[in-house]
Amino acid sequence: MSSAPEIDALIPDYVLDLATKDLDYLDEHGWVPWAWSVLAGAGEVTARIDEDAEDYPSHLLSLAGLGHLFALFREVLDDGDASAEPALELVGPVRPLLTEIEIGRYGERHGIWDRQDPETADGLVREATSARAEELRGRLVEIVGEARLFTSLAITRLPELAGGDETSGWQGGPVSEAAIDAFVIDAVNGDPSSSATRAYAWLSGDLDLG
Repeated sequence: MSSAPEIDALIPDYVLDLATKDLDYLDEHGWVPWAWSVLAGAGEVTARIDEDAEDYPSHLLSLAGLGHLFALFREVLDDGDASAEPALELVGPVRPLLTEIEIGRYGERHGIWDRQDPETADGLVREATSARAEELRGRLVEIVGEARLFTSLAITRLPELAGGDETSGWQGGPVSEAAIDAFVIDAVNGDPSSSATRAYAWLSGDLDLG
């Protein structure tokens, strides 16, 4: 599987913060923007997120989905069961938040409803974010392959990888294609621990923790 095209993700900082600020794990190495650039390169999303665009609700929920996917991977890598639910506050009267009407319309278009009764806008956000995380997990596997996707996430967490490597020229900065190239073999084969193997199987869709 070839690497993904490198397209700069143009995500306003305040929008990125809105979609990721409540994660249990900090995205210190910028995995979410990297994943967005991969999806943009494949035509899944636009590179630039514009809060005035008609598709902004879909893009914000996709961004939140990536953040949730990142958090779930870290949970599984820490021997969790991927049961965490998104706890985002994305609904409000003004941008960059979504209105209740917008999240309601999104739910109708995508067949998403709140499992709790009575249904709420925040509940729809939770369900939409969870659903989008699963969809984008599969899409990223299709685009970059299991090994590269696992590596992109592993280098944000595994101690022997996250600190960088003098021979590769990558020193633990933002996730990038160069960083993945440098560590893909080590990330996939270098840690035989059950947690890493389990996380790889979950990410590739071969392990259902539900």
